[in-house]
Amino acid sequence: MAALLLALISAGAGPAFATHVHDAPGAQTATTATTATTATTATTPNDPTPQNPTVLRAAVLELAPYAEKDANGEWTGESVELFRATARDVGCTTSFISMSGPEILRALEREEIDAIALPLSPNPLTMGVATLTPSFGTSTLRIAVYHGRLTDDLSILFASLVTPRQLRVYAVMTALVVIFAVLIWLLERSRNQHFHGKRHEGLGSGLWWSITTLSAVGYGDKVPVSAAGRLFAGTWMVLSLLLVGIFTATVTSSITAHDASVEVEGVHDLSRARLGIVESGLAGGYVNQHFLPHVSYPTLGQAINELLTGRLDAVLADEHGLQWAMGPGNERRIVLLEKPVDRMPVSLGLRKTLPRDFIRRFDEALIARLRAVPQSENPASHAAPPAEAPDQTTAAPSGTRP
Repeated sequence: MAALLLALISAGAGPAFATHVHDAPGAQTATTATTATTATTATTPNDPTPQNPTVLRAAVLELAPYAEKDANGEWTGESVELFRATARDVGCTTSFISMSGPEILRALEREEIDAIALPLSPNPLTMGVATLTPSFGTSTLRIAVYHGRLTDDLSILFASLVTPRQLRVYAVMTALVVIFAVLIWLLERSRNQHFHGKRHEGLGSGLWWSITTLSAVGYGDKVPVSAAGRLFAGTWMVLSLLLVGIFTATVTSSITAHDASVEVEGVHDLSRARLGIVESGLAGGYVNQHFLPHVSYPTLGQAINELLTGRLDAVLADEHGLQWAMGPGNERRIVLLEKPVDRMPVSLGLRKTLPRDFIRRFDEALIARLRAVPQSENPASHAAPPAEAPDQTTAAPSGTRP
């Protein structure tokens, strides 16, 4: 549009400039030349077309086993290697840039990157900036839960009993037991044989009476006989009931606070569970669509660690990634629930403003590469048959959320 406006302005200014030159003596030749130049400028289109890239700048992030860094700090993984090989087939080299999910979207809008070398699912959030390639596999969302050992339950119980609030309750109860033991001994020692004897014997008897009264056991082996002692004992009995009630309530609330877990047995439990997902992972679209409360983590490893420590009740992620996180022996006792949550095709992503011909050639190269690899040799055993390349001229590009 700017080029067309510039041409129109130039065409309008041509005759005026020619008239001015014509008024000068001997300037007819200059007028003709200027008018010709102006006409040439007006008819020459200035519509640059996107050039095919020679280096594909691809965004990546830690999403094992699809994208991760090796011991040398180089990016590798299933989707990274597939993207690198396909780019090589269309005559391009690759450059991988580590970014977070929001950074990827901004970089696509600013044309700072050309592609996303990660498994992407259709999502309308990025339809304006990215085009999905044909799917190279199917992602199955699964729920991972942790089945702990008996020692884990005991550690939760112990942690609930030594909270700062519990320690304050213990201190108050201990101080009152000692104070009432000393006072009952002072009131009864001169006239009650139960509290006779040397000082340490009398204090010991008072301490025993104070503890049995607090616990509501009341053996009856030591009782006050004086009026003051009995009045004092009645006060301690009533106070003991209050202290026992406070102690029971604080212990119960502490255990509940430390073990606020929900036993997740299926999708219906996710709305009330402490759910973790991977930031920019494949589960993001599902939890947003179903309005599930969740906590996002940069990597799957961090989410799994939170699950093991009891801060999460479940992790929702791609089955392939969860199996990688569980390890060969699954020594961490992570269990995948039997029923899958959802299945969705996964694809690579290309910047929407790339030349349509280049996008078409990349899609065709990806399909040819997927068909050339036998299913048994495909590292992603969950992969689906390759889809046909979409018609970039008629079909609206699919969106994806990194």
